[in-house]
Amino acid sequence: MSKVILCTTKEAKHPFIFLNTKVEVGSYEELCFYIYNNTVLISKSSLSDRLFDWIRDELAMPELAAKLVNLSNRTSFAQDLLVEILSAGNYYEPAEIATYVEAWQKYRKLTTSQKKKLKGDGYLAYKRYIKAASIYDDIIDNHPDVSDDEFLGNVYHNRAVAAANNLDVDDARGFFLKAYELNGNEESLREYLIVYASGNDSASIKQEMRRFGLKEDNFESLMMELGDANEDVREMTIFSMMQRAVYNRMNKDMIDYDKRMDIILGQLKDEFREQAI
Repeated sequence: MSKVILCTTKEAKHPFIFLNTKVEVGSYEELCFYIYNNTVLISKSSLSDRLFDWIRDELAMPELAAKLVNLSNRTSFAQDLLVEILSAGNYYEPAEIATYVEAWQKYRKLTTSQKKKLKGDGYLAYKRYIKAASIYDDIIDNHPDVSDDEFLGNVYHNRAVAAANNLDVDDARGFFLKAYELNGNEESLREYLIVYASGNDSASIKQEMRRFGLKEDNFESLMMELGDANEDVREMTIFSMMQRAVYNRMNKDMIDYDKRMDIILGQLKDEFREQAI
């Protein structure tokens, strides 16, 4: 989980695994934290006997489990079940649960594409790049309800991030460029140039920068950004690792470039196998 969680209820001997994100929770508090922050990734079909049995047997909360079984037969909304779980203990205050309910009332008023993007963004945050890419592709290919260029540009941007992290460099470059054309966001342009740099020499990169009206000193800034990272390479996303590898190559440091690419390819294989499950 992403923060320290004080557990005051029984800790499960066997964690519950959310299959679509591969996140494990081992207590009622961890379950609540995951629900509160990831509801867009929890479907009604995933709230099944597997979860209810775990709550009853592993968390020793039979009353909650029984309520959930009964409620699941009467409601078509996953959020009704999730609110029941959040309300069963003291991890979240009533005001926080009220905020959660209000957020989901607003969520239901979003367009189909807006809801899909939130789901795609959730998978992207958990490095489920294949699933995220599939959702973004669906929005891009079928977006009759999208009239906002900035919104669609942001979809293209995140689609590019998913492509970059799967080392689909050509797709990433095209998606980042399309994102910038739509949203005018300097971040999309910057990421486009970073991916462009992965397959071109300094002269070509500078020429591409001039095409966008960027001055020579922007090249030095880009190179500094590629080389500036405080995280250990193994803690980075694949895209971040690729940026560092590009920096090594641009500086003719082929030994470190080869080392980083070996790490990237190994992690890419591991993540692809995990995402395919």
